Order: sequence, then structure tokens, then C-alpha cells
Amino acid sequence: MPELFGLIEDMPFDEYAAVPAMNGSSLIHMRRSPMKYRHELDNPSPATPAMILGTATHRLILEPEKVNDFAVWGLQEEDKVRRGKVWDAFKAAHQGQMIVTVDERDAMVGMAIASRKNLPILKYANAKGKTEVSMFWSEGGRRFKGRVDKIITAGGPCIFDLKTTRDCHSFNFGKQAYGLGYHIKMALYWRGYKSITGDDCKLKLGAIESKAPHESTVFRITSDVLLQGLEELDALIKRVDECEQLGAWPAEHEEETDLMLPAWVAQGNEQNLEEFALAEEN
Repeated sequence: MPELFGLIEDMPFDEYAAVPAMNGSSLIHMRRSPMKYRHELDNPSPATPAMILGTATHRLILEPEKVNDFAVWGLQEEDKVRRGKVWDAFKAAHQGQMIVTVDERDAMVGMAIASRKNLPILKYANAKGKTEVSMFWSEGGRRFKGRVDKIITAGGPCIFDLKTTRDCHSFNFGKQAYGLGYHIKMALYWRGYKSITGDDCKLKLGAIESKAPHESTVFRITSDVLLQGLEELDALIKRVDECEQLGAWPAEHEEETDLMLPAWVAQGNEQNLEEFALAEEN
């Protein structure tokens, strides 16, 4: 495969995934441990229903003209389980389309309609730019890649990424963003765009709730958040370099370690304790 470089719009995801290069989704696992990172590289996890719903929703919101890209499974009586001859025939009949269930279709349509009522998201959805952009670049002797929902060109370059979430309120989504490393991924996109074009770009992160009434928010990635993302990104890349040189991918703990309880235990936060108990019961 020839070495790719630059911004490529509408590249099929399977082709993007096949390109050997470091990316944010895999690098994030290094936060857990080198062992986890290496395992995920060698054994990529299949897309979860939440991931499929998120991808489909992004496309419907940002590219509504591509509504025919979807095929709905479950409209017929015989559409029951996603295996067997009926399922195989359905997939064959809808090659090249993204297959969603009836429930997934209803959820993504609900989110798409709700997003039109949020002026910031509507602004970025309607803005002139490129969607489903794959980025490829080299840095420090290593190949990198990233895939962003939209790069807006009008009014100065801006990368807009859209996430589905259970809660888009600032504090709770902030916890999700840190836990899933969104700031690191956005920092990687920023660095990739600058490496490819020579220009800085703004970063915006949209969040829309997957449950009705599908409240949504657009978050600015501030310079402080970007700086933290870049620092953590460099630390993770450095750790990968060290492990590659040693030929070893250790677990997080190689020796005994102290058990650490959550900070809210010391604060006597009974509400968090009750929520934890309910989560365990469910």
C-alpha cells in the first residue's frame, strides 16, 4: 500500500482502518497499561452497538443527504436475529450500506431532529467544510492517522467532532471526556492538521444525549485543555517507544500495590455511595 499523506474525504472506514499507523483510539489504551495497548492492537475489539449508533447518528446529522446510506434491519417479521440465512441475505442485498436496527433508527432520527433545535450544533452541521475526513501524516519517524467528523473551512479552519452521550451537562460530560481521552484525541487531530496544512485550527466537541429529549451542547476545546491533551499524548507516544525498544509490554502493576478507595469515600458522600450500590445491583 502506498504511503498516504494529507486530508482524504469520504474514505471507506475499512480502508482507513487497514492503514498501518498510530491513532488516538488505540493509543488511549496505553493509559491503562502497555499490556492493554498491545492486546488491543493484536485483537481489535468489534464495534459495539453504542459505537454503531454514534457513527450512524453523526452521519445523519452532518450529512443528511446520505440518508440512503442506511438499511434498517427488523422491519420484516423474519428479521429477528442477526445470524443465519435471512441475515446473510439481508447483508448481501445491502452491501455498502450501514445496517441499523429499528430501535437504532428511531434513536438516531430523534437525535437528528433534536440537533436541528440546538443552534451551535446546527451552525457546525450546516457550515461549509469536509465530512468524514481521514488524516495521514508523519512525525518523529512514525506514521499517524486520525478520522474526524468534519473540518470546517469557512471563517477559519475548525475541527468539529460529535459524540453521543448519556449526559451532556458540563461536569458529567467532562468526566466522560477525560475518562475516554477525548482531549488526547482532539490534540492528536490538532497536531495532524497542523502537520499536514501548516495551519492552526480551532477544536469544537459536540455532545448529544442518546435518550429523549436528546439535549445537546457544543464545547470549545480551550488552550489549557489542548495543552494537557498534547502533554498526555507525548507521554503515551514516549511510552510506546520505550516498550518497542525493550520488546516488553508490561501490565499496569508488576508488584503488590495499595488499594486506593475513591476520594468521595473520605468525604462521606452518601449519594455517590448509593449510586455505586445501585450500579452494582444492575
